[in-house]
Amino acid sequence: MTQKQIVAASEAGRIDVVLAKDIKISRSQASKAIKDGFVAVDKVTVSQSSFKVKAGQTIEYTPVEEKPAAFLKPKEKVVIDYVYQDDDIAIVNKPRGMVVHPAPGHQDDTLVNYLFDNDEKFDFDPSDTENVRPGIVHRIDKDTQGLLAIAMNTESQKALQEEIKEHDFHRYYLALVYGNVKDKKFKIDAPLTRPNHTQRKALVDVYNGREAITHCTLLGNNGKVSLLKCSLETGRTHQIRAHLAYIGYPIVGDKLYGSRLDKIATKGQCLTAYELSIIHPRTLQRMNFYAPIDDYFKELLNYYFK
Repeated sequence: MTQKQIVAASEAGRIDVVLAKDIKISRSQASKAIKDGFVAVDKVTVSQSSFKVKAGQTIEYTPVEEKPAAFLKPKEKVVIDYVYQDDDIAIVNKPRGMVVHPAPGHQDDTLVNYLFDNDEKFDFDPSDTENVRPGIVHRIDKDTQGLLAIAMNTESQKALQEEIKEHDFHRYYLALVYGNVKDKKFKIDAPLTRPNHTQRKALVDVYNGREAITHCTLLGNNGKVSLLKCSLETGRTHQIRAHLAYIGYPIVGDKLYGSRLDKIATKGQCLTAYELSIIHPRTLQRMNFYAPIDDYFKELLNYYFK
């Protein structure tokens, strides 16, 4: 336990916001201190982060010993490609090859690590081991490029998670697949199991799988490959990859669900999360975001449709 800090509130507002500003700590740290009983206003302990403090009131804050960070500092600096950012959310265009959150084999080189290292607005406590995926409300695979919505604080994370649960969170992908798709529009409704360390693939299983629904629209084909627009009604791990392989149209470059012998597409599945539509957790306004396909996708389109 370190020495108590006493300040006069610089402005009126929520105690967690004012405390974070005046003591120069993160809002999540302020909220945790309030919850644990280490903050008082005019000598009265405050227990709710929403408590309204007036300018000039005396705030007492007793710092607690910091726990070691649960999220490692990355070994190198990485520039995050922000499509949009404010105090509540960020929309990131994740590059192909980047893992979203720490997992075995990737403890210090994920998007979450880079957010902790680079982004002052990323208002999470790196020592909080209960929130194992801070800011992450959905994910895309390592070798898939495209849009991710990131929550910048716990309130936004809960709001976006609820939005996904209520199907108000819309995700659209472009996929280049092997095969001559003929249907202009179709739906894949096939329950999927969850991949694990022994079974790396998501498998269609009507008895043990969870509901999984993907909607597809044909954008073009040349007899060998087809370009599809896919939207997710559910968000299962590997859903688009597993579903398209299941109906006989594996994604170009997908060595897990397609051919391991592909000599042309060598940088992973040709899949891009190109559009995202969400309701902002604070303003409640719907927002739409877009990302261009990356050079790898362009190269494969040029190769197959030249």
